[in-house]
Amino acid sequence: MPTKVQIQIVTYNSRAHLGRLFAGIEKQEGVDFEVVVIDNQSEDNSVDLARELYPQARIIQNSQNSGFAAGHNKGFKICQAPYVLILNPDTELQQGFLRYCVDMIESDEQIASIGGVLYQQLPEQGKSGVIDSLGLKQRINGQIVDIGQNTAQNTNFNPKTDVFGISGACALYRLSALKQVQDKYGILDERFGLYSLKDDADLAWRLKRAGFKARIAAQAIAYHARYTGKGDKRKNRSDEVKQTSICNHLLMLKKNLSWTDWWRIKFIIGYEFAKFIYVLLFERQNLKAYRNF
Repeated sequence: MPTKVQIQIVTYNSRAHLGRLFAGIEKQEGVDFEVVVIDNQSEDNSVDLARELYPQARIIQNSQNSGFAAGHNKGFKICQAPYVLILNPDTELQQGFLRYCVDMIESDEQIASIGGVLYQQLPEQGKSGVIDSLGLKQRINGQIVDIGQNTAQNTNFNPKTDVFGISGACALYRLSALKQVQDKYGILDERFGLYSLKDDADLAWRLKRAGFKARIAAQAIAYHARYTGKGDKRKNRSDEVKQTSICNHLLMLKKNLSWTDWWRIKFIIGYEFAKFIYVLLFERQNLKAYRNF
């Protein structure tokens, strides 16, 4: 039976997470898949542990830390399956995740990306879960953010199915759609740097402009140990990450805004001006982001 899904993970000093990562992959049934690990020159023996925990994985070892986007672009180039699931190493798929996502993406050829319900804290022992992402949405001011992040799942939980895009921490893509929107900077734009900041949003925007759909499979559950600690709040980020985020957000707007967005320009200008004033008053060390853009 031909492989239907390539699961690919980019690792960098990810050893602490690999046990949970591969335990989640082992739970997947009903879909033929292969696993590719692209390692960005880890120094904590991530590669050795990956080989031990999942011997059948294909390992690609980079000679340097080339970043999230460049790592995944290597995986896309060798992919022979029609679908590719990109996973952060600090994720854990729950049983049935892959099957639910594949069933949904195969239901409509215009669907380019599928996500599940991604938790920072899984619901267990009668306690509500804490949401990491229910997909991406675009605000009127051009921001693209994770839906539901840091909120508790309540008894009326009913995630939206039709979304702007999918978080790059855990996303199933149709490979042919990715190739259709690929530009000279790659499927994932490698200019966004080492950190995974806005490259998934940029890809979601390009897929949206090309007429593709993004969907959430509500029965597909996964866990994400987001690196900033409590969610993704600004106060938890280093200055380097904040500066990268500012530059990448501006790059995303410059790259994707078109004449059809004329109606949102005043909201974008208002938001960007307010953000600049905030940085000027409270984070002057991050003004270099504007000079470097």
